[in-house]
Amino acid sequence: MTFLLSLMLVGGVVLADFFLPVVPSSAVVTTVVGFSRDEPALIAAVLIAAAGSSWLGEVLGHRIFRAVRSGRRTDAPRAVTGLVTRTVLDVERALRHAVDAHPYRAAVAARFLPAGRTALAWVAAGSERVPYARMAALGASLWAVYAVGLGLLAATIAGPDVESLVGWIAALLGAGGVLTWVIRRRKSLRPAAPEEPEPVRDTANVLLRLPFCAVG
Repeated sequence: MTFLLSLMLVGGVVLADFFLPVVPSSAVVTTVVGFSRDEPALIAAVLIAAAGSSWLGEVLGHRIFRAVRSGRRTDAPRAVTGLVTRTVLDVERALRHAVDAHPYRAAVAARFLPAGRTALAWVAAGSERVPYARMAALGASLWAVYAVGLGLLAATIAGPDVESLVGWIAALLGAGGVLTWVIRRRKSLRPAAPEEPEPVRDTANVLLRLPFCAVG
């Protein structure tokens, strides 16, 4: 029963993370693995569930965004268009050119950024040439290995003590978050290269047709 509940929790949270980027999917996967260090079958199943749910969420989201961007769903529900938040748009600026030039690198980088997978799906939805399903599979697989590995590392360092384990999981996740912030901060301080006007204008026109743009 615990085995099944753990997989349902991981799968549900990771899937929801695409549509609600504030959901702490990495923390959930890492914690489940940390408390299951003596159950290799469960750890392997969590790895598969995390990667599969991540890929599924991204593919579903990409299809929704393609429908929105193509104009077939100009009346898309606010719950869908609301996914393209200000954070997603900030990440989109960095991803827009990278997706066409280095799609697989962009997929891996986006998977480790806050709201990155949602932003990547939005950017890729505007291009016919992007092999999005394969990109999402690579990013999901590497992210799942990272999250599971982090849980195993925390469990190895902390040992059987529950409080110590929780503390190490929080510390490792916090360190990862700080590192991500530092990298994004350093990139934001670099002089921005001039953007080509036509792609930006096209993106702006698409965004302005969505209801979330009417808000501040």
